[in-house]
Amino acid sequence: MPSGLLLIDKPEGLRSTDCVNRIRHALGKKTRVGHAGTLDSTASGLLVLLIGRATRLSDAVMALPKVYRAELGLGRATDTCDASGQTVFEGDASEVSESDIDRALFSFLGWLMQRPPEISAVKKDGRPSHKLARAGQEVVLEPRPIFIRSLRRTSPLSGGRVTVEVLCGKGTYIRSLARDLGEKLGCGAHVASLRRLSIGPFRVEEGISPEAAEALALRGAFPLRSPRELRPLFRRIELTEEAETRLVYGQNIPLAGAGHCVAGRGTPGCGLCVAGRRTLGFAEQVEAWGTILLRPRVNVLFDEDPEEGQS
Repeated sequence: MPSGLLLIDKPEGLRSTDCVNRIRHALGKKTRVGHAGTLDSTASGLLVLLIGRATRLSDAVMALPKVYRAELGLGRATDTCDASGQTVFEGDASEVSESDIDRALFSFLGWLMQRPPEISAVKKDGRPSHKLARAGQEVVLEPRPIFIRSLRRTSPLSGGRVTVEVLCGKGTYIRSLARDLGEKLGCGAHVASLRRLSIGPFRVEEGISPEAAEALALRGAFPLRSPRELRPLFRRIELTEEAETRLVYGQNIPLAGAGHCVAGRGTPGCGLCVAGRRTLGFAEQVEAWGTILLRPRVNVLFDEDPEEGQS
C-alpha cells in the first residue's frame, strides 16, 4: 500500500474533497486518503493529500505555516467574503490610499481573534455553518485565535484592486481577513481571487494537477513525498533504537535516555516529535511515579529503509 504525501495544484472550481475522492477511487477503497487542510472551491493552489499511513500525520501537516496570495476587491463586502457571494455592503473606496492599506495590514500582524465566515465548514451546533446560513438561519460564529506572521501588499492599488501575500498559521481564513480589512478601511472588501502558494516546505510549483495525479495513481506510479521531510520542522527527539522499538509497540518510555533533543524550527501546536530510523511520530509528556515519560500519540512506521545520515 502506498504511503506518503501527494502535492496537488488544485484549480478553481474544484472542491478539496473531490480531489481526495478521485485519488481514493484510483487507488482502491482500501487505501486511506485524506487532506491536510481544505482549500475553498473558489481558490486555487497547493493541496497536500495524505496517503496510507501518512494520514496519521494530518494534524501535524495542518499546523504548518501557509503562504497565500490574495487579490482583494475594495468597495464591496459579500456574504461569503469572496467574489462568489451576494453583496451585503457597498462603500466608497475612491479615497483609500496605498498608505491606508499598508497601515491597516500592519495592524493584523501577530496573534489576534478572528471570526470565521458564516459560509464556511466551521460547525455550529454540530452542523456546518454554511448549511445553516444557506437555509436562512442566523449564524454567529465565535472568534478564534490565529497567528499572522507576515502580511504585505505586493501590488499597486489599481481600479479598487490590490494584491497581498499572507504568511499565517492554522485556522486563518483569508476571506475573513478581507472582510475585516474592508471594515477597518470603512469601504468594505472581499477576496477577488485566492491562491495557496505553500504549506511548510512544500510549494505549489512542486504540485501536479488532479488529472495527472489520478492517471498516475491508476498506473501505480505515484510521486509521493516522504513524511521524513517534515522532521526538520519540529522540535523533536531523535530516538535510540531501544526507545523507538518500545514506542512502536505503544509503550511509554522515560524521557531521560530516550535520545537526543533537536530544536527544529519550532512549529507551534504540534507537540513533541519523535523520530527514529524507521518511524516518525508525536508523543506527549506525562508524569508517573516522579518520572517524566513519553507516551506515543501518533506513530507512522515506514516499510522502506531510511537514508543514512539524516538528522
